Amino acid sequence: MFGDMDNFYEEDETLGLMKRYREMLLHNVNEFFDLYEFESIINYFTDEYNYKEALKVVSLAIRQHPHASLMRLKHAQLLIEISRPARAIRILKTMGDEESSNYELHLAKGIAYIMTGKLEEARISFDKALDLCDELKDELAYNIAQSYMQYNMYNLATEYLLLAYHYNRNNILVLYDLGLSYDKLQDPEKSLLFYQKYLNMDPFAEHVWNNMGVIHSRLGDYEHALEAFEFAISINAQFLPAYFSKADMFVISGRVREAIDVYNELIREDNSNTRALCNLANCYVSTGDFYEALRLFKISLDISNDCAEALYGSGIVYFRQKRYTQSITAIKRAIAVEPATAEYWLTLGDLYNRTRKFSKAIDAYTRASELNPDDLDSKFACAQVYFRKRRIHEAIYMMMRIFEKHPDNVLVNYRLAAYYAYQQNLFEAQRFFKRALCLNFSEHAEMFRHFPKTRNIQAFRTIIENHGHLINPAIKISK
Repeated sequence: MFGDMDNFYEEDETLGLMKRYREMLLHNVNEFFDLYEFESIINYFTDEYNYKEALKVVSLAIRQHPHASLMRLKHAQLLIEISRPARAIRILKTMGDEESSNYELHLAKGIAYIMTGKLEEARISFDKALDLCDELKDELAYNIAQSYMQYNMYNLATEYLLLAYHYNRNNILVLYDLGLSYDKLQDPEKSLLFYQKYLNMDPFAEHVWNNMGVIHSRLGDYEHALEAFEFAISINAQFLPAYFSKADMFVISGRVREAIDVYNELIREDNSNTRALCNLANCYVSTGDFYEALRLFKISLDISNDCAEALYGSGIVYFRQKRYTQSITAIKRAIAVEPATAEYWLTLGDLYNRTRKFSKAIDAYTRASELNPDDLDSKFACAQVYFRKRRIHEAIYMMMRIFEKHPDNVLVNYRLAAYYAYQQNLFEAQRFFKRALCLNFSEHAEMFRHFPKTRNIQAFRTIIENHGHLINPAIKISK
């Protein structure tokens, strides 16, 4: 989090210091170290991400040098690294004027303020740090941007990345993060611009070619995407992300056979890659070649017995083959490996529903909904199970909860119209039916198909006729 912009200690000297420090601990003696020696020891531990030991060194340093502001700053920085920003801020505030001209103090404050959600205070501290920094301003601005990026604040990160770019147009790390940030901000043109600037400096950066390919693919520019992925692979034949990206592009564009070729090429580079094997198997599932799909899923499971993706994929194949017992077994094994995956629970609910194990289906759909509250499929499916079990009141209750958040969802309105009709509450049924027709008139045919008794409700047919004539005077109701 904090750059080593002033860290110039020699390796041999540090090893000697570490030997002295460890001997002191071993023999339980109190040996004196000057401030710069303590700083080197602390840096040694932080380079190893051993913040616990680094904090012990800081405590010892403060005991030996109680008035040294350098060690208090180090203490605050370490507290930030271990996610204790409030305590770090308290320490930094006590330093007062003695270190007010030290840009690192204001950098540390800014980072701590971000962590505590005080964004205005963070900006003030960061800008003060930049005012005080005389050299390497681009690196400081870059470090500030990194602090924002850690918390997905890409708008703010981009401001400081552009500032770093202003100070130094040849900082390749800044160019990369500008490409990344603009991609996160859904500004593909600027993202591609800065990735291209990066490639102008380092044309053999396979990861940047891959990133550009992904953006072109997302834009539907498959020709340039393919070119970028092939550049990445030609630079480094073992750069697997480019193979995955290239295959994904073919799948998205409906060229599944070409995706299969790419995955086979990838597997030749790494024949134990379970992700590639499973993706290849899924391609065969989409072509209807279930035998080959199951063979590949089995190979994945031979490599990794708890490969959830292979277990789930096998379950999907069994489901499509109507081998429901085997499908349930495979899906449950996948859930045992990854119990927090909502998609697995949703599929298990569908299987129980298909095999008329309605209580288990409700439990599975409920769990899927808990894991992914924004996904409506599990809620719709669960409500339909309630309906099939003639628990219409519960089906309506579930649909009404969705309606509260999604009042313009066409399916919700048609379902409520049907459920109320089967409950013989024609007032509410007509109310939701009128709303549904306004949202999507033609979908009423689907409601009649799934809920055949509603076709014979005269009130619905009158509403359709009246509503239809407003849209098209020549409309006729299908028998």
